[in-house]
Amino acid sequence: MKSTRTRAGLALGLVIAIGLTAAPQMASAAAWTRLPDYQRWTGFNALERGQGVATDGTYYYYNGPYSMVKATISNDHEVASSAAAIPSQLSSQFKVDHIGDIDYTGGLVVAPLEDGKAGYQHPLLALYDANTLGYTGRYVQLPLATMPGGVPWVSVDEAAGLVYTAPWNQDVAQGTNQIVAYSLNDLLTLPAGSTIPVVKTITLSRALSRIQGATMLRGKLYASVDIKGDKSVYSIDLTSGAVTWEFNQDVEPGDEVQGITAIDRGGNDFQLDVLNVGSGWKSIFMYLQHYKLN
Repeated sequence: MKSTRTRAGLALGLVIAIGLTAAPQMASAAAWTRLPDYQRWTGFNALERGQGVATDGTYYYYNGPYSMVKATISNDHEVASSAAAIPSQLSSQFKVDHIGDIDYTGGLVVAPLEDGKAGYQHPLLALYDANTLGYTGRYVQLPLATMPGGVPWVSVDEAAGLVYTAPWNQDVAQGTNQIVAYSLNDLLTLPAGSTIPVVKTITLSRALSRIQGATMLRGKLYASVDIKGDKSVYSIDLTSGAVTWEFNQDVEPGDEVQGITAIDRGGNDFQLDVLNVGSGWKSIFMYLQHYKLN
């Protein structure tokens, strides 16, 4: 799992073609359309944004395996960055070595932290100041029994006051085809280092392994999955657990899809934004694509 999620960072050591152009393919689903504009980075700029993305409607918050960046939505102007965002305290105590797909809530960035080299024994959620991207000193531990294999993403449902994660590998027979929900208030108020209790689990209508990122949009959770032969976005009804296929992402078969976020401007003006890493010689590029519902 770790080798898959960090492939973007490893491949970027081969940066040799900054001037090359490599546009993603056109949209492949009738209900959703990829907008013609998209962002593309290479070199260090791609590495520091290569895992996750979140937004507050004005800024995008990106993260790489170890880093974070804050940039304006309008012109990608970088206003804050942290090249070493994993707190030394957590790295030392829990062997944390990877940041998954982040989310934003109320002036804070919520980051899922993993200890992959230690066998994914300590899934954590840590809080960062959204202005500076500095670590606030606050974190919670997730119950290991519900999160085997790490915590690749986190999504905040402010309307419901809940925070969601899910197991990386899901299996109906083992009962791991589920979304795990925690209290947002617990995340914000429990003493640092506390184990946050599970509020509920939502059994999915089908197993949905290898979710690289998920985001809330109008009461549903949208998940970006990275499976061989399936680089799709699915929506999840958080009441019934029904999983619905939404669209294939416009990527090459060997590309790696990453984090996802949503911008909702009201009315019919909303979109899903998804990160992906190219394959082959294009693996030096990181993209942010935008999708709108027809």
